[in-house]
Amino acid sequence: MEPVIGLDVSKGASVFQAFIRRNEVYGKPETIRHTEIGFSRLGNVIQELKERTGEEPVVILEATGHYHRIVVAYLTSIGVKHFIINPLLSKRAKSAQLRKVKTDAADAWHLAEIYYRGDVGPHRSWDECYTELQHVTRQHEFITSLYVQAKLNIRALLDQVFPSFETVFYDLFSVTALATLQICLSGQDQEWEEVIRKQAGKSRSTSWIRTKVEHLEAIHEQWSKNKKSATQIQMLKSMVSLLISMQEQLETIEEQMRQLASQLPEVELVKSIPGVGDKLAATIISEIGDVRQFGNAKQLVAYAGLDPRVYSSGQFVATSNRITKRGSKRLRRALYLAVQCGLRGSTNERLRGYYDKKREEGKPYKVTVIACANKLLHYIYAILKKGQPYAL
Repeated sequence: MEPVIGLDVSKGASVFQAFIRRNEVYGKPETIRHTEIGFSRLGNVIQELKERTGEEPVVILEATGHYHRIVVAYLTSIGVKHFIINPLLSKRAKSAQLRKVKTDAADAWHLAEIYYRGDVGPHRSWDECYTELQHVTRQHEFITSLYVQAKLNIRALLDQVFPSFETVFYDLFSVTALATLQICLSGQDQEWEEVIRKQAGKSRSTSWIRTKVEHLEAIHEQWSKNKKSATQIQMLKSMVSLLISMQEQLETIEEQMRQLASQLPEVELVKSIPGVGDKLAATIISEIGDVRQFGNAKQLVAYAGLDPRVYSSGQFVATSNRITKRGSKRLRRALYLAVQCGLRGSTNERLRGYYDKKREEGKPYKVTVIACANKLLHYIYAILKKGQPYAL
């Protein structure tokens, strides 16, 4: 058998155990830092194994959050064959042992043993563009969640500090409204008209701008007479500045998302599905990656964690089965949102018909939506495999 290196990855460091062949170790377990020196040591051991056995060594490691990515990048750069194992698979292999031992060295040994038993298959791999798009969409999701919380916080503070300001602008969180609020809280009254004119641009008439300024003058005069909390005003000013900064960051990220999505024709194919927009399509494709790695639609459904758990024993068959949720939670969330967008206003007529059918069968709302997400994922698999847009 070929030489193998079991590599247990953790934050900033990894432990590896080299094998010449099954149950014949090469040296002792070693710990390396994820630095140039540490990777150099790993490269030396790989070269020693190659010279000793005359065969190319294989490296086996677990998918450990984002910590394993720097190791994979190094192995790819030096052209070493490697396999990334699902942590659930390695956990199941370790639990089969009679004696429970949990150390990094033991984990590295188990990883190599899994390979020698033949339980390891090729891992998911795709072009760098998919990975870059995945980074951007996940960052967009993170900042959006913070942005929503900031908006809720600002509204709560505004109700206490300056409640009448909500009557000035239709969209309280527009760029014009936030810039004006920032000026109001700073006490720079003379700049209102200039700020509104600058932010609104040519889209608003002079009379509209003047009406807003007069309204602001009236409510600001009344607000100035009331006793206010200096601490709350300062907090509100800080939150407004933060919200403006977040809007700028989201615009930058969305532009990066558009540029990356334009390099992947699959995004346009998914956008052809009614109810799926630019952001949802980019998120779905970034999480799926290259669809060719899935042999059939059921494998993709399982990867999304939308496949039902099945439990039966003897004459007992469970009637209440939940989905496994063992796949990508971001893909599940994107599909859930896509289903809701497709159902709203019957945007996706085919999906709406399937939804109504399940509801008539007595299925609860969430069960029906998950069934629709499963169906939608089958549609996505079909159009990506065929390379043809969605058609009714």
